[in-house]
Amino acid sequence: MKKHLFIISFFITQLIFAQNNKQNIRGVVIDKLSQTTLTGANIQIINGKGTKGTSTDLNGNFVLTDILPDRYEIRATFVGYKEVIIPNVVVTSGKETILDIAMEESVKNMNEIVINGNRKNKTINSLTSASARTFSVEEVNRYSGGRSDAARLVANFAGVSAPDDSRNDIVIRGNSPVGVLWRINGMNVTNPNHFASVGTTGGAVSALNTNLLKSSDFLTSAFPAEYGNATAGVFDLGFRNGNSQKRETTLQAGLITGLEVTTEGPINKKNGSSYLVGYRYALAGVAQAVGIDIGTTALPSYQDLSFNVNSGNSKLGKFTLFGILATSSINISGSNSSSMYGGGGGHDLSSQIGILGLKHFKQLNNKSYFSSNLGLNYSNSEHKDYDVDRLTDSSYIKSENKVAKTAYNFSTSYNSKINSRLFLKVGIQDELIGLNLYYRTKGRIVDNWKQIWDYNSYTSLAQVYIHAKYCFSEKFTKTYDSECFGVYVKT
Repeated sequence: MKKHLFIISFFITQLIFAQNNKQNIRGVVIDKLSQTTLTGANIQIINGKGTKGTSTDLNGNFVLTDILPDRYEIRATFVGYKEVIIPNVVVTSGKETILDIAMEESVKNMNEIVINGNRKNKTINSLTSASARTFSVEEVNRYSGGRSDAARLVANFAGVSAPDDSRNDIVIRGNSPVGVLWRINGMNVTNPNHFASVGTTGGAVSALNTNLLKSSDFLTSAFPAEYGNATAGVFDLGFRNGNSQKRETTLQAGLITGLEVTTEGPINKKNGSSYLVGYRYALAGVAQAVGIDIGTTALPSYQDLSFNVNSGNSKLGKFTLFGILATSSINISGSNSSSMYGGGGGHDLSSQIGILGLKHFKQLNNKSYFSSNLGLNYSNSEHKDYDVDRLTDSSYIKSENKVAKTAYNFSTSYNSKINSRLFLKVGIQDELIGLNLYYRTKGRIVDNWKQIWDYNSYTSLAQVYIHAKYCFSEKFTKTYDSECFGVYVKT
């Protein structure tokens, strides 16, 4: 027993290797609307025993060196821009802390600015006006019982609930969980959860690796036009870039997230290109391999690989290749399930996820830019139910359910900051969706199969939208949205 406790304690302890105790806080400061870098912005640590600060260089980059491991508040200021305060910036001895700071231009000049508080609902997407807030990776990891899962964190927000603790589906103001839209790096993606059924938006375990995520938005209503295909809520997530200056590797383990290795580093330091890769494997499978009895042979098996590779700045713009590959399965059958289901029946459940996206960002000038995505989303789930025939005492397959969805995505948008008051965004999106549905069942072993589904076809959803935002004053902003849909269904 003591041996097993030691092994478990070892696995749930994060392992970090470092050469010294101090680390750096590194990052870039950009204009929130135009995405241009800001030169000369002031970055300062405002808590702790002392203050430490620096300024951004010609490319908007900054480095705070020799920072002791702790939690800090970072303040960013720049003439003509609203002050930004970032709380709970965690510095560990194992790796550098990377920050992307977006600042919003003030619509009027004042002699003095007094900051009374920090808005928790201030979102990354500047076009959101209500019922939206941002959440950080630190919040996800610190949330009690959240299992490092963003969906379980937002279930604690006002107007949001989780109907079942065994899954992370969320109900927003009474709307169906299937109305939630997931996006990564600006691209609509399939359900990013293990043990997920096609057509759902939740699962038992999240396939999102928090070590790759950056601060993201969660919207519950009043969606901007670009989220036109959402009816309940939106998870607008982003993958962070890897460290573009040095290579770092982190090993860690958790009871839910499993064994995990994350590695990142520069590809070319001159243009800022980098890679970031994370792999996770279920801890239950590892426990079984080393002989630890966890009380059942029906062990959930799951693993996922996430990556984000960016090309850095070039004449053609910046390209980012990102994706998630995940697989999961569980088998509950025979004597293992006789006490749970009765009669020796059981279930087999397996699912696979494939998300691959290529994002292109091109800065046209200091006021406008193009952003485009091209991607592939694949999800597949197979479910078999078993039963025992009483007359022959033989086990047989009672039902088979196979569902696969393949979607090809394309989107592009033109974004222009006309002036400090007016911002314009125009875009198009198109998604070609292929569905393969197969479901059959029978009541007894001697019965013929009854076919419920046998469908293989595709549909297309196209969207054109325009969004304008005008700031009359610091406290009054008017937004305008217009969108048009086109749907084609093969019969």
